[in-house]
Amino acid sequence: MLAVTPLHAAAQAQSGFNVFLPLVLNNVEPNLTFDGPDVPYGYGWGVFDWRKYWPANPQYPATSFNWIKITENPDPQFLCGPYRLPYNVLLRLNKADANATPQQVADDTWTWAQNLKAIPGRARCVDAFEIGNEPNLSMTGAFGGPVNPELYADQLCKAHEAIKNTDPAFIVVAAGLAPTAGLPDPTLALTDTVFLRRMLDRIASQKGNAGACFDVLAYHNYGFRTGYSTPPSSPACTARSCFRGVEEIFQILRYEHGVRKRIWATEIGWLRDFVAGGCGGAGWAPFFGGWQRSDADQGNQLVSAFQYSRDNWPWMGAMFVFNLDFDRRPQDNCEDEQGWFAVKGHPAEAMLEAMPKP
Repeated sequence: MLAVTPLHAAAQAQSGFNVFLPLVLNNVEPNLTFDGPDVPYGYGWGVFDWRKYWPANPQYPATSFNWIKITENPDPQFLCGPYRLPYNVLLRLNKADANATPQQVADDTWTWAQNLKAIPGRARCVDAFEIGNEPNLSMTGAFGGPVNPELYADQLCKAHEAIKNTDPAFIVVAAGLAPTAGLPDPTLALTDTVFLRRMLDRIASQKGNAGACFDVLAYHNYGFRTGYSTPPSSPACTARSCFRGVEEIFQILRYEHGVRKRIWATEIGWLRDFVAGGCGGAGWAPFFGGWQRSDADQGNQLVSAFQYSRDNWPWMGAMFVFNLDFDRRPQDNCEDEQGWFAVKGHPAEAMLEAMPKP
């Protein structure tokens, strides 16, 4: 998930680059072509209780979405055979962090790929691997230590090699970056655009091609305090925090570094009204104040975000709602702020299921 600390709230810009981006970032050249996997546009859920979606589960709930994202790393047997989900599966691998060497990440990734690859009589158990989570943030669950784009780039390249040597059909997704303008100490939180440039520069210096170590670039473009249509140039998009901030990420990827890969938004979301839900006194309430929306407007924002993406971003390959059911985790709902983004049982779930999915 996005940084669950006051990093975003306290962020301060600290770029050091002179960037010349188009004034209208969603106006892109017609007939774009891309390298990498050619898969249909993805409608994804980030799920906590993914076991409920097993075909072997008699309570198996069907969904009109075609991707499931799993963020825990379970025993591989529970992703295969009778437990193989009847959807495309994105599995986030959680080894890539400040405490691992590139070789350790490669070894861990190789093991996962070997356990989940296709064998006679069995299809691949997952379709794509996301290598790490929000490596431009230092907290536990993100990079887990000093932010280092060059280290992450080396980890990503080794993971990509291990996966492709096992099965080239696996999709390798570079970890979703957190939208943030960073902190004065960039080892605690590094501006997403700065991190991306340094990561791509490192890959290019090692491989001769800035896109050589991933099939897809991921990004976490939450709505934060503003609606889906707010442009990144707007004062309302403070500290790089708005849904359309991903347009600048595309510009850097494609037009500064010449990488012809798609972007996947592996986490998007808007916050339900936690005050109305009885959590106004929760520890996270002061930080998230101003983010909350009515249940109906959460649904409106999410449905409109998918529509906007399809109409304006030919480079967007998939979007994953964060999250379906994290409020069902065994924690106090008022202390588990990630659950405030959940849509299960709320109007947004039905609205998202019912929306057209061309």
